[in-house]
Amino acid sequence: MTSPANPDEIIEQFGGCGRFQIMINVASHAMKTVVCFSIMSMVIISRTPPWWCNDEVALNNMTSCVAFENGTEIFRCPEKTCSINGTKCSSFGYNKRTLVSEFNLVCDLDYIPSFIMSLQVAGTLVGNVMAGHVAEYIGRKKPFFFSVAIFVVFNLFGYFSTNWIMFTVVRVFIGLAAGVFMTSTYSLLCEFSSAKWRVWIIGFPSWPIEACIFALIAWLVQDWRHLQLLIALVGIPCLLPWFIIPESFRWYIAHDKLEQAKEIIHKVAAFNKREISNLTELMTSQPTTDPDSKKYSLVDLFRTRKLTRITLLSSMNWFALGIVSYGISFGIQSLSGNIYLNFFLFSIVGIPSKVIALWLQNRIGRRGTTMLCHLLVIIGGFAVGIIEGMDIDNKGAMINGFAQLANIGITTAWGSVQTMTIELYPTVIRPIGFGTLSVVGRIGAIIGPQLVYVNLQKPGLMYYVLGGVSTICLLGCLGLPETKNANLNDKIQTKSNIVSPEIKPQKLDTNGHNNEKKVVENTIV
Repeated sequence: MTSPANPDEIIEQFGGCGRFQIMINVASHAMKTVVCFSIMSMVIISRTPPWWCNDEVALNNMTSCVAFENGTEIFRCPEKTCSINGTKCSSFGYNKRTLVSEFNLVCDLDYIPSFIMSLQVAGTLVGNVMAGHVAEYIGRKKPFFFSVAIFVVFNLFGYFSTNWIMFTVVRVFIGLAAGVFMTSTYSLLCEFSSAKWRVWIIGFPSWPIEACIFALIAWLVQDWRHLQLLIALVGIPCLLPWFIIPESFRWYIAHDKLEQAKEIIHKVAAFNKREISNLTELMTSQPTTDPDSKKYSLVDLFRTRKLTRITLLSSMNWFALGIVSYGISFGIQSLSGNIYLNFFLFSIVGIPSKVIALWLQNRIGRRGTTMLCHLLVIIGGFAVGIIEGMDIDNKGAMINGFAQLANIGITTAWGSVQTMTIELYPTVIRPIGFGTLSVVGRIGAIIGPQLVYVNLQKPGLMYYVLGGVSTICLLGCLGLPETKNANLNDKIQTKSNIVSPEIKPQKLDTNGHNNEKKVVENTIV
């Protein structure tokens, strides 16, 4: 049995970043719009608007809870009254229509919004696990597009939700779709690209751009049901790229399906106006080093000592991504100022920070960029924790500012951590590794929204936790190898078959091409 000598050399020959790669990357990042809108909508949908007990209005013979005179508010009902003279309030009034106002999720049910958010993340966790194994057995493309179909269907179900329990089920499936999408998309895209361009594929700031657009749409639409319907409609065009995005040729090669791989390679080369004259020779130049090449599972992430270290230390980074990102994002609801403006500001800073991160990853490496990001979270997190316990002027603005600094750090870290994860694992277990580490991230994301409510009881505690987690991760990064300019691995090699004991970055020119006459296949030992 034979396997490819170096798929990265094939990628360079059919164009490391040609028209084909640009086309599928633009399509995939555009498809991410339905993912971003679906996930981030919970920040707006689940917010608690000002509310009051209607029994109190009737008791005091009030005709309106808010009255204005010459454009100035002169009267407002007392807010957040759960009972009148020991009697539980029978109905409530609200000044905004959200999930909370629709199903009266206040008083005894005030925990429901954060509970739904955590269950949505739990769905994402399940999706990560499923996608890692499914993408290994049936390929990357099918689960990738199936997840988009789930977004369309279940956002539509969300529009017709009749109670909060039905809506909760909807959000679990939306979370599951997000896990499948994010796990399969990066593996698919990176397996068509050369080393230099992988940071752009993963780190391009499509998510913050889309989040900014959603902030504007949410401000214009307001109604939570109409937002659900809009997201479902946005997802329909995202199914069309099925006809232009092929299965990963590296997946075919890793599973010894060489004829299917050749067909895709020729199509990509033709689209990029390239020719590959020695394809057969390239694809049959070395014996397979892993005799059990078709049977991979979670256990293989710990198959060698180095893989074990990579998996454990990377898990710390992914946990930080989850707990810090979701803690800060869900915490936007409790920051001072307009929620739509805060949502926009916390999203838009991700655009320049991610662009800078792209340059940093190719300049100081993936690991160095990740460590710098953790440092920003440490500074911002501990600063907010300290300020929360102080009674000073402009406290709200200072908290918003340092929370924004921590947000910049963790938003930037997503790109470098995801790129490093893709590059550290070989093709045969890449989606399993990415999916498994994403699960760890989702565990942190489940905890994040709960910390927001703990922070209301003990101001500053959440940000102390976030700063502490990033401190541990910064130190842990020292034990991870740098993957800057390294070719992707395809097979796991054990000690008896070592070709190269470490990941050795190849010498690439300014165009991302290899200058060496012979490329030695990287290995994970």
